Amino acid sequence: MSRDIIYTMKLLERKGIFTKFFPTPNFLAERATGVDISDSSVRFVELADTKYGEIPFKFGEHLLQEGIIVNGDIQNVDALAEELKKIKEKNNLNFIRASLPEEKVYLFRTHIPEDIEKKQIRSILEFKLEEYVPISPKEAVFDYEIINNQKENLQGHTDVSVAVYTKNTVEKYFAAFDKAGLTPLSFEVETQAITRSVVRYNDDGIYMIIDFGKTRAGLAIIDKCVLSFTSTFKIDGRILARVIKESHDISEDNINQIKNEYGLIKNKNNKELFSAFMNIAEQLKDNIDKHYKYWKTRVDETGKRVSPIEKIILCGGNSNLAGLPEYLSGSLKVPVERANVWVNAFSLDDFVPNMDRFQSLSYATAIGLVLRDVN
Repeated sequence: MSRDIIYTMKLLERKGIFTKFFPTPNFLAERATGVDISDSSVRFVELADTKYGEIPFKFGEHLLQEGIIVNGDIQNVDALAEELKKIKEKNNLNFIRASLPEEKVYLFRTHIPEDIEKKQIRSILEFKLEEYVPISPKEAVFDYEIINNQKENLQGHTDVSVAVYTKNTVEKYFAAFDKAGLTPLSFEVETQAITRSVVRYNDDGIYMIIDFGKTRAGLAIIDKCVLSFTSTFKIDGRILARVIKESHDISEDNINQIKNEYGLIKNKNNKELFSAFMNIAEQLKDNIDKHYKYWKTRVDETGKRVSPIEKIILCGGNSNLAGLPEYLSGSLKVPVERANVWVNAFSLDDFVPNMDRFQSLSYATAIGLVLRDVN
């Protein structure tokens, strides 16, 4: 780890803040690799600046042994560091932008005086922490985002979205990267990174994003490109792979092909698969419906009903289940679509990446992390 990064970290620790989760000196703000860590795997993406836009030229997935990370909490820092070191050496990685687990974040929205000086914002928010989260300010690491929507803001105030982690959570992730010889330029809530990859810049819509992974689904509500609500729920997508293996006796590589072709499309040859797929889809639908209704009845600090969700966007490895968008849309009576993770990188009309559409859905977080360098 360079002396400059160490100096920066110590300086921030003395101040008691971690602006943007460890800001980087300008001379180190070069293009980085987006690294997305889940309980079961590490995915990474690097983009290259070309005439077509920001296209993928380096990406991959590395599976983790069960128990290294549980529900976003690192159980063995050294073991994770060893796995990260393998990825670094094999793929020549150095500077990274990393995600932090959705399960460990506390998110709240508040307002501050609109004429406040920027240097005072963090101090004001520190006083608000105890009101909103069960973490002592001394043990909290937080980031904030100004919500630029003057029409809906209280007169004389500006809305702010705040994401809070325990210092222990952030330090364990930082320690794992440090031991692996990787230099994190920033940490970010994974759903905020996903937003950057699946919602077009300057889109003022209100969307629900579902990240349907192997062991859980992450749910986020995005209001004018700002993360306004987040939740996770257990849903074991690994069941799909087990059922496919048992009924078709195929390799791991062909599992996605079966999900893409059969999914929720019933016929006489896939009755067993259809039943298993539908059971998982119903679990997903019930959890989405619960949060959709919660948002629909929510009011802001002024007592005004919030604007409704316009669309649900699906990403994550299990969102490639054939018929899933149609099933959810029909059940929930709201438009549902799979994400285009390249919407802010390049046009698919101009360039076809060497990562297929369904595969790209698993890389939404990593792509969003590295797009931070572009935007």
